[in-house]
Amino acid sequence: MIPEATRLNLTAEATSLVQCLENGDTQASIHLARLIETDESGVFQPFADAVTARLSDHLLRWAELGETNPAVTLEDEVYQILKTASTDWDGIFSSGRPGEES
Repeated sequence: MIPEATRLNLTAEATSLVQCLENGDTQASIHLARLIETDESGVFQPFADAVTARLSDHLLRWAELGETNPAVTLEDEVYQILKTASTDWDGIFSSGRPGEES
């Protein structure tokens, strides 16, 4: 966690995140992590809930398929799960989980 003595300039972090995203720079992850770490009012909680639901779906599916090493499978799919969860969460591209859209 970021010490209290260290206060981030949230506007600068957000601006840097946007610039990294526009440039395809993987440093975007660092800026996003800093923003999440300083989130004291829980504004990222809805996205975390969407990721949790998506991970739960995948773990249950792997169990049904008899996956013997879900950690390896999860490692291979985490980024796609995050992208899918973000679409579920923001409602722009879909209104539910794939196959369950209304």
